[in-house]
Amino acid sequence: MVSVSLLVQHNSTSSKYLTLLLIMVTVIDLSMKLVQHSLLFTNGLDWVDSVMAGWMTFHIIVTMVTYFMFPKITKAIPGSLAGIIVSTSLEWALIRPLGYNTNTVSDLASVEGSFPNIVFLDSTYGYKDMMPPFSMQLLGEIAPTAITAAAIGLLESLLTLQIIDELTNTKGNSNREAFGQGLGQFLSGLFGGMGGCTTIGQSLMNIHSGGYTRLSSSVAAIFMLIIILAAYPLINRIPVASLAGVMFLVTYFTIEWESGVVVLGSLLPLKLRTKFGLYTKVKRSDVMIMLLVVAVTLIFDLAIAVAVGIVVACLVFSWDAGTRLKVDRALSESDDKVFYTVKGPIFFGSITPFLSLFPDPKDDPKNVTVLLEHAEVYDWSGMVAIKRLHERFENNGCEVQFQSLTVSSHKLMIKGEHLWEGVNIYKDAPLDFEEDPLVHSHLHVESFDPKNPSGVDN
Repeated sequence: MVSVSLLVQHNSTSSKYLTLLLIMVTVIDLSMKLVQHSLLFTNGLDWVDSVMAGWMTFHIIVTMVTYFMFPKITKAIPGSLAGIIVSTSLEWALIRPLGYNTNTVSDLASVEGSFPNIVFLDSTYGYKDMMPPFSMQLLGEIAPTAITAAAIGLLESLLTLQIIDELTNTKGNSNREAFGQGLGQFLSGLFGGMGGCTTIGQSLMNIHSGGYTRLSSSVAAIFMLIIILAAYPLINRIPVASLAGVMFLVTYFTIEWESGVVVLGSLLPLKLRTKFGLYTKVKRSDVMIMLLVVAVTLIFDLAIAVAVGIVVACLVFSWDAGTRLKVDRALSESDDKVFYTVKGPIFFGSITPFLSLFPDPKDDPKNVTVLLEHAEVYDWSGMVAIKRLHERFENNGCEVQFQSLTVSSHKLMIKGEHLWEGVNIYKDAPLDFEEDPLVHSHLHVESFDPKNPSGVDN
């Protein structure tokens, strides 16, 4: 209604007012969303005042400085733990005696707990009566959420495993990791706990603190149990800002800061990259896929984001591979034969450029040889493209042969040999592809007779 009145009153400059109006609406909408997300991040609690915010900033700085400086004194205690101890000591020995305070763990939620019981047998908290009876309808309701949670947890765990392998120069077992995580999820659900997965932040902090073996993760789990059952009074006194300082450190070590320069260099044109000295870049399509995955993760979840990223990456790869096909043409000394050497993948994404790279057969000699030693036939579309090329030459009175096909492409075409009747692809092939372990995909078959694909004389 406001926009209509503005446009009526200022008809001559309606576009200007409409633009300003849209900008105002956008600013108001973003402000409301910011307030909404702020309430979400604070769990509905009030924002802290400026004095407490200042002391919390002090805690964060102390924790981070202690983390970097303490290992120079001794490495017996991890820097992150030393930072928490120093920050907690300052909270109770300095800040509170001065009449100030910051939020501690107990102000938000206590970590006190008790040893769990099997939910199906537990009667203390009424879990036994709360459990719904099993049915196919119940399975259908929980299956989508379970699959999504399992996919996200497995993706993050395998990503963490890859990062840790790079940092420690070791090779982890992804199957063991997946089995262990699945077993842990099962036991957690059995005792009424909440499922989880490997965390990149905690793992990186563990590595930077010197925990390189499996014992470190076991010790972490044992101490977590001790904290929940017995040591929770001490944990409840830790300032939350100190833990925030540790998370800042986790973020610092998690981010590949060099990637920001690479992304910036990929988005800028060559002239600006040269001006600012940004010579390192990657393909823009890779950057766009990365940003797309981040955006989809923020809007939906990691599982959907990874699926979208894989699909887009496959499409980009197919497009790029289809444009890398090359055909070289050469004539014999007598000019009565023509040789075409095909280089690159022949599949559904490259059949159009593959066929377009061959000139009009009317202008060629009638004896044609197509060499495929540097090419690879990957799918049905690639095989059909070869058949169509053969028919194009044959319809123009040419005699064409296809030579030097790779073993893997040869095997693929043998399986559909009835489609190639009349197509002159090779004449003998005394190789046993199924039984001979010495026949590899990089070898080439010099000839193939479609009427005798095995190459064995009858």
